[in-house]
Formats: sequence, C-alpha cells, structure tokens
Amino acid sequence: MDYSSLVKESLEFPFPRPLPRAEVILTLPEPALFNLVHIITGVRRCGKTFYLFQKINQLLDKGVPRAHMLYFNFADARLKPLAPTVLMDVVDEYYRQVPSAQSQGAYLFLDEVQECPDWQGSCQRIAEHERVTLVITGSSSKLTSDEIATQFRGRSYPHEMMPLSFREYCVFNGAEVPDGEETAFSPQSVLRYETLYDRYLVEGGFPGIQRLLPAEQIDLLQGYVRDVVARDVAERFGREDISLANQYALYALRNTACELSINNLAEELQKAGFKAYWNKINRLDELFQQAFLYYTLSEYTTALKPDSTATRKAYAVDPGMAYAVSRANQQDVGKRFETAVFLELRHRMAGKRTEVITSYTVPGQRREKVDFLVGDALSSEPYALVQVSATLAQDKTRRRELDSLDAALARTRLEKGIVVTLREEGRATVEHGTVRIVPAWKWALNTSS
Repeated sequence: MDYSSLVKESLEFPFPRPLPRAEVILTLPEPALFNLVHIITGVRRCGKTFYLFQKINQLLDKGVPRAHMLYFNFADARLKPLAPTVLMDVVDEYYRQVPSAQSQGAYLFLDEVQECPDWQGSCQRIAEHERVTLVITGSSSKLTSDEIATQFRGRSYPHEMMPLSFREYCVFNGAEVPDGEETAFSPQSVLRYETLYDRYLVEGGFPGIQRLLPAEQIDLLQGYVRDVVARDVAERFGREDISLANQYALYALRNTACELSINNLAEELQKAGFKAYWNKINRLDELFQQAFLYYTLSEYTTALKPDSTATRKAYAVDPGMAYAVSRANQQDVGKRFETAVFLELRHRMAGKRTEVITSYTVPGQRREKVDFLVGDALSSEPYALVQVSATLAQDKTRRRELDSLDAALARTRLEKGIVVTLREEGRATVEHGTVRIVPAWKWALNTSS
C-alpha cells in the first residue's frame, strides 16, 4: 500500500486544543537514540488520544517545528488490511517526506499502535536506531504490564490515564477551580460545587459523555462496557464465553466498593446457569483489571506473605459507569461515593509504589475498619487515615466512624484522621487525636488535603 497520502494528511492535520488534563507524562525528553518509549495505558475512552494532542500543543508552543512531529492513528480503516511491516513503512515514509526529522530528531505520537503486527519489536527498533521521542497509546488487551515488561526489557515507561478527576470534571463543565488551598468559599460557590459533585457521582468522568443528555450518557457508558468486554477481554478469554464475561462485568461494576470473592461469585454464576469454574472467574478478574474496568484494594499488611484468604474490595474505574449499568431499583449512592474517593486517591498516588493505598483493620477483638490507609513507609509524607461516610447526621453512624478512626490512630500512632462526607464539615476530638470532617468537593479540589 502507498502510505504517502496518509502521512501527508497526518502532517497537515490541525491539532485541536483540548481542555487541559492533569499531566501523566511529567517530562518528555528531546529526541535521542535509546530514549524510553512512553506508553499511555488506561481504560478505553478515558482521553488518551486527546492527551497526545495536549503534549503536541505544548511542544508547538515551545517552538518545536510542526514537521518534526508525526501523529498517526493506526486504527484508520483505510489501512485495512494491515501489512506486516505497516508501522515501519509509515515511519519510513514520514522520513522520506521530512528528511530533516530523521537527521535532527522527531517526536512520534503513534495512536492505537496495537493494531500493527509486531508493534513491540517495531517500536523498540525505532527507539534504538532513530533520534526520536516515541509516545504510543493502545488497547489495554495488548498493553498489559506483563507484556510491556517482557517486550521492552526495561526500555519503556508506562503511564496510566484515568477518567476525569472531580477537579478536571469541574474544568470540563465550565466551573472555576481554586489554584491552592482555599478554605473559604461563598455560599453560592458551595452550592455549585455540591451540585457538581452530586452530578459527578452520576455522570462520572469519561470525557466523551460530558454535556450530553442523561439518557445519551447512560447509552454511551453502557457501550463502553460492551467495548471493553468484546475488544479487550473476549480476545483473550474466548468469544464462546462472552455472555459470561458480560455478566461478570456487570456484577463487578454494580457491586463497586464491595468485597469481591472469586469463590462466591463462581457459585452465584453457576446458580444462574453459567459454566463458571473458579479458574474461569479468576482469569476474568485478571483480564478486567488489565483492561482497567475496575481496581482492587488489598488490606494493609507488613507480612512477607499476605493472607491469601483475605477478600479484596473492588472499585469501578468510574462512578458514572457504575451508575449506568446499575439496576433502576439499586440504591448505591454511598458505594459510588466511596468509589469516587478511592479514584481521587489513585489520581493523587500515581507514580508511587504498589499498595500505597490499602484498607486498614485494627488488630484486636473489635477489628475496627478504616476505608483507606494512604502512604509509603519510605516517603517523607506521613501516612493518612481516610474514612468515607456520606453523612454523619445519625449519632450511631458518627460514633462508629469516629471510634474506628480513634482505634486506628491509637494503633498507628498517627495524630490526625479524615472523614470525607458529602456535605458536613468540622472537626472532632477523639481520645488519640483529632479528626477533620470535610465535604468531598472541597477535599477533591484541595489536592494537598
């Protein structure tokens, strides 16, 4: 196939200026031999392509020549059927049209690169033999962490993108966000942020559904789930079991912020008539996590061998997606709220070591639970205990949440804890420290809190 017209079209493509997202690639090196290959991963439709445009516009603003940047989308239907050497052929054609890009260095932004045969080998050859800065995106089914580690042998740098945080959601919906740690807000601002946060728990943070009608949002989000099943999971799991994969995805999303037991789920699916053996369900758990449909949260431990019988919690990748697939009679605001807090913590802890976010159970007879223990033993920042409760209006709920935090403060020897609520704000003194009570919108906007 003659790629000259497609490459020429790419070189003349007018890049849109998207609304800014939080950076996932903190530094992008100048073109050089043996640069790391930057790989943007994440759930489908979370905004990876437009993040490429964001990086390209930053380079243009710095004065990098437009001709020394190539954005190319390998999902283009005009490329079908893809030749075995399509990736190298496109890059060679680019260098033929812009020889100075090869001699002086180029930034290559290759989208949906997993469509290409032997894309891993081609990307590695380009990075090792050309003066380039190479940034690629692709399907989660082909960009798993295990495959990246195996194929690139330490020469790659994966970056995970997620749907919009609440702060980004406000920007996308035209609301101003504070630059720093603001503590005072007008009553009008408080009402607006409360309303926006309530909407965020329903709409979620997928960029493509913002500003659509509610019915359109639900249809689109349900379609996203079907895409993950059909294109990220079924390819590896087997299309003959796609109905089982669909049912599993619905279960995991509908039960966000709940314990996920492979044994119990296999039994329930067997009762529903599925051939759901433990190995099958465990494989689905692996595949859906690789596709970023949900995350799992482990219990805090310092044991060399964690308790294999402990049941993890699962959190959907987006509260809006969980809402879209939930049954109409399902009352799940509290679970979606806890999910949103967990996702905000993941945004903040990007680039940290594994298990920087865990749940915490106080050892002892009462086994008081705190939703999240956040921190790294080797970090200069102290650990933080974060409890989530939609409301503390009832005395029983307030006592339970504060008593659990108090017990955790005593055990961890921390001095402060946080309860994130939907509306309430204040401070409480407990026996072993103090507890800050903060509404979720304020906590999410003030990222240092």
